[in-house]
Amino acid sequence: MTERRQARRAQLALACTLSRAAGSPVWAETIDVGEGGMAVRATRPLRPDEVVEFDLEADDEHVVGRARVMRHNAPRVYGLRFESLRDPMRERLHDLVSVGHL
Repeated sequence: MTERRQARRAQLALACTLSRAAGSPVWAETIDVGEGGMAVRATRPLRPDEVVEFDLEADDEHVVGRARVMRHNAPRVYGLRFESLRDPMRERLHDLVSVGHL
């Protein structure tokens, strides 16, 4: 599993819900967000290479999609890479990073 961050990140604390194939949702808060991924502080552990559905909320708007856990930086702090984002969600992420909100 390799990762090379190419997109800039904005330091934003946004509410984020992570859903797994089985089990209860994991509540998290973003540390930073970019067009290619995000760092989050999660309330429960995540597994390396795990794929989760995410829902980011800012200003009553949502960005939803799928992400893969790429790294574990510190206790309950994880780096996630976005996967399979639809164009409208990708545009919202671009706006989020560019201006700091959706």
